[in-house]
Amino acid sequence: MATTATTSDQIQAEMRQVRTELRADVREIVAGARVMTDWRHYVRQYPWLAIGASAALGYFLVPTKPVVIKPSSHDLIELAKAHKLFVDPSPKPQQQQGLMGSLTGMVMGAVLQTAMAVASHQLDQFLKGLAERPPRPRPGESP
Repeated sequence: MATTATTSDQIQAEMRQVRTELRADVREIVAGARVMTDWRHYVRQYPWLAIGASAALGYFLVPTKPVVIKPSSHDLIELAKAHKLFVDPSPKPQQQQGLMGSLTGMVMGAVLQTAMAVASHQLDQFLKGLAERPPRPRPGESP
């Protein structure tokens, strides 16, 4: 009977040790996940790669200038004779953005940037709360 009590005490001690180690492991995983999802970490670790990636992204996002072809009058006459010249009599005027449109764009950009900052802060606080909260005991486990 003493062996059974010793064995159950050993099992309980081992379970306490496992729960303690599990909490530490979960904290390490949460800290590692927080570092992996933080873009600032990558910029600090790989600054030249970050500069290159941002330059490449800027290159692909900025549209290229349209190519304007100015044919000579002789070329225009030849195209007209071959019936390959098409002239649109009513070109659509380009809409220019006025002062109000520019101001609205600036305000909307600032609002969006603020909303993203608030959402990022809230997510960070939520993740910190998860990392600091002790795990709930499962049914049938002793705390």
